[in-house]
Formats: sequence, structure tokens, C-alpha cells
Amino acid sequence: MAMTVDARRDVEEFMLGERFACLAGRSAWRRGGITHRHYDLLGGEDSARLLALDLAEFVSSADWSARTFTSFIATFEQPRGVDELRFEELLWQQLQLLHEQDADFHHWAEGYSSDPQSPEFAFSVAGHPFFVIGLHETHRRFGRRPPFPMLAFNSHEQFDRIKDAGMWDRLAEKIRKQDIQLQGDINPNLYEYEELSETRRYSGRPKPADWQCPFAARESARQAERERVAERELTVSAAVA
Repeated sequence: MAMTVDARRDVEEFMLGERFACLAGRSAWRRGGITHRHYDLLGGEDSARLLALDLAEFVSSADWSARTFTSFIATFEQPRGVDELRFEELLWQQLQLLHEQDADFHHWAEGYSSDPQSPEFAFSVAGHPFFVIGLHETHRRFGRRPPFPMLAFNSHEQFDRIKDAGMWDRLAEKIRKQDIQLQGDINPNLYEYEELSETRRYSGRPKPADWQCPFAARESARQAERERVAERELTVSAAVA
């Protein structure tokens, strides 16, 4: 489904609105750093096929070293108004279908685990590592309520550059202050950062300690990852010898 003028207008109103807590995303939208595409059904095969193509194009053309933050935002026409549990199910259904499309052409992102329970996991598309943020109309956090289902694909490579530049803590503090002003407290998902698998935070729904991510990387992706690790170990061993 092609992006409609109304969908872009709705996304712009949401991202530039007072309730949207991500200041980097708001600034990036104003500066043209956000790529937005609108699809029909969250959790649908056609959406996954088109999303895989659009994300591959995005990865090939993005400049992660640019000062302007960049991100890919996918919005979906339907379903509207689902509760947070159903949204989480559809989010992982969409990411699983997206991976099935992507794995035919691309290996898993170098340096990241394909095991969704691992703290080293990052969602991989076109060989690039992403942190995925899910937003929907009934989200418990006021700042995550766009007018329709939304997935934001943020580059880990860009996160690393922000950290290396010493900007990460300052940016996070601003977002936390905005969140407190809006909702009265800090998003509890932020407390799990870099301690547990990031998959626990994709949907925004708090998880019990025994939660298991439903995503499973295709065996070919896991095998390719193991082969790359083994190759690096052999290289290191040879260098030491």
C-alpha cells in the first residue's frame, strides 16, 4: 500500500505534538531525517514483503555518520485500537515475516546475536542491526500513542556513534524529563537497557521475568553467524601462533 498524504500528515502531527517524548525523533522529522512508509496490515505477509524492500533501500542509502538523526518509520492502516497484548503479538508476527523475507537475501547483522533472549541481540534487516520501537493507540505511555500502529527502526550503529560522541546520557536525560512532565514517571522500560535482551522493550508492554520472545531466526541465519564467529576465532588463533 502506497503511503497516503493523510498518513504522512497524521505521523507529522504525532511526532511534532507536545506528547511525543523522543526529542531526537522530533528534530529528525523537522530536518528530513525520517523515512516513512505506510502499509496495509500489521502482521501481514504483503506488508512484510514491501517492508523488507523498503528497509533494504533505506539501509543502502542511509548515512549513519550524519549529524542529523535518521530512522525508518513504518505505519499500518489496520488493525486500529487493539489492546497492548494483541499489538505485541502482531508486532512479533510482523517481525518474523519480515525476517523470513530478509533472510533469503541478507545475513544477520555482524557482531550481533540472532538469539532473541541474548543481551547481544539486535533485529537484523539487510545485514544492519536495528532496535525496534512499537507504538499504538492504546499504549500505556501517553507519548507512544500515534493514530495507528507504528514500528520505528532505529540503527544500533547510529546509537553507538551518539554514545561515542558523549551525547547519549544528555539525550536520555532530556527524554526522561519530558516523560515525567507528561506522565509523572519514567518509562520503566528504560531501566532494563543493556541488562536484558532488548526484545523485552520492543512493544512497550512490561514483561514478567520468565517471558520468552516468540521470534526465531531462520537456521540459515544462525548457521551463518556461527560460521563467521568460527572464522574470526581461527583468524585470531593464526595471528597469535
